[in-house]
Amino acid sequence: MKLTIFLGFTLFLIMSVTGCASAINAKNSSRHGIAANAASKAGDWTTARKQWAQALVNAELADMPAQQLAVFNYEYGRALGVQCFWKESESHLQKAYDLDHQTAGPEFMSLLELSRLKYDQGQFDKCIPYYLRAIESLEKINAPTQAPTEFSVVLEEYARALRETGKEQEAISVQKRADEIRSKTQEGRSVTDRTPYGKYCSNTGG
Repeated sequence: MKLTIFLGFTLFLIMSVTGCASAINAKNSSRHGIAANAASKAGDWTTARKQWAQALVNAELADMPAQQLAVFNYEYGRALGVQCFWKESESHLQKAYDLDHQTAGPEFMSLLELSRLKYDQGQFDKCIPYYLRAIESLEKINAPTQAPTEFSVVLEEYARALRETGKEQEAISVQKRADEIRSKTQEGRSVTDRTPYGKYCSNTGG
């Protein structure tokens, strides 16, 4: 009887400690995420990258929902790409996409970043499939009407990628569509911040 009570009490303590640890990890994840976001806005991408890494680690330890893990993988992937950690960036952006796909999240966001990650490296042949999927995803949320300027910018990037790979006729068709959409809006340029991939390369790890 005493052994049963002891084992039950021990299990209770383990569960309590585990729950407490999870809460601490979740709090730390939020704290690192806030710091990372502030750093990226200030243009301090080294700090942003390291803080997003910590935010993600703590989120995973806290067993946070897939939607939240998708956000942290997305942001960490972006920060990695800005500093030229190309493979790691692609890996985390792909992870973000997979998580969003599983949870009906905004898949277009990761697909667009994967497109631009390759585009900004001059890997036009590799960015084309991503742009195709990103454009399809954007069309599903009615981006041509809801965000025409942003959508036309994506089309223009896609058109250039096609042109760079010798697909001139396809490029002309895509550019024509971009021009038509742009002509219907007063705002002629993108109003969102574009991830500056490869602009602040770092030789340090982590």
